[in-house]
Amino acid sequence: MTLVVCAAILRHGTLLAARRTTPAAAAGGWELPGGKVGPDEPADVAVVREIGEELGCRVRVEGWLDGEQTIDATHVLRVAQCTLVDGEPRADTDHDELRWLTPEQLGEVAWLEADRAFLDELRELLLDGEELPGGNVGGAVRIGITVRRPTGPWTPAVHALLDHLAAAGLRAVPRVHGIDDRGREVLDYLSGEVVDVDTELVSDPRLADLGRWARELHEAQRGFAHPGPWRFESTRPHALVMHNDLAPYNVAFEGDRVSGVFDWDVAAPGPVLFELAQIAWTCVPLFRPVPDEVAARRLRVLATAYDGPTAAEILTGVPARVQSVIDGLRAAMESGDRTLDRLAAEGEPDRTAGHLRDFLTRRPALAAALARS
Repeated sequence: MTLVVCAAILRHGTLLAARRTTPAAAAGGWELPGGKVGPDEPADVAVVREIGEELGCRVRVEGWLDGEQTIDATHVLRVAQCTLVDGEPRADTDHDELRWLTPEQLGEVAWLEADRAFLDELRELLLDGEELPGGNVGGAVRIGITVRRPTGPWTPAVHALLDHLAAAGLRAVPRVHGIDDRGREVLDYLSGEVVDVDTELVSDPRLADLGRWARELHEAQRGFAHPGPWRFESTRPHALVMHNDLAPYNVAFEGDRVSGVFDWDVAAPGPVLFELAQIAWTCVPLFRPVPDEVAARRLRVLATAYDGPTAAEILTGVPARVQSVIDGLRAAMESGDRTLDRLAAEGEPDRTAGHLRDFLTRRPALAAALARS
């Protein structure tokens, strides 16, 4: 039997499929690209060679799918799971079209019979997705142009909010696309640059635009109401729903503009001052030392952009806001919320409690700097 090897090339939770032009019996059918293994040629070497020859790109073999499939009396097929490492695949003389398919799209093309046998295993691999960096809640993965995230009792309320904001035309908000086969919410993947809060400083123009965006968020809520439940309920009634974690790890920028805001699972009714205090805590930033005059100036940038509470009022609201985060995280972790395992592994909420104690020692000097300006 002659061994034929094909590449299941995965990228961002999608699979590359190719439509054949030859031979006549296979024309119009979709397949995983590949070809015959040469004499004394290792199978993984053959995969890399065939993809380079056919599609003009380079792949790396990560492993092999289970089993093999008989093509005809003289050929048997095996499939390698591959990662694209160089170049962009392009159609060739044997293929006239390429598509990157999500797990939900695997049934949209007419697969050749031999390849069809591997679709169930491939669907599960695609549903695993590509783990996303950033954010504070574990379990978020990218699949194509969507993000899949764990759900909870709060999800219907969050989805209602996102639908309302999208209808109101608020920029940088992910659309809701339902629930996938693993029970995860499906949202838009929002592109842009995410600032590393621990090593980088959000520029003044970006900080200002985030302040403006927060104002736009609150104004876009006219007519919105939902009984919840929300993930972290306030003990007091509030007219507006806050995002509640507007921080560099949850915001993408294109240039100086906010292009995406994600991780909406902690959204809930709350006070505007808490929303701005969270931005100040993470973006000025106040959780780690910066020169007092710099912090004072950046607090004014935020306050001016939002056009509500003053910089001094925002500073005053920070301790209560941060303590509420600490208390909420501790309660959720003690209740067994596994989506917070990433934060627990990073030492939360004790780490934030330490930052808060340090901030309280610095606050008088910062307040004085604000008063001088």
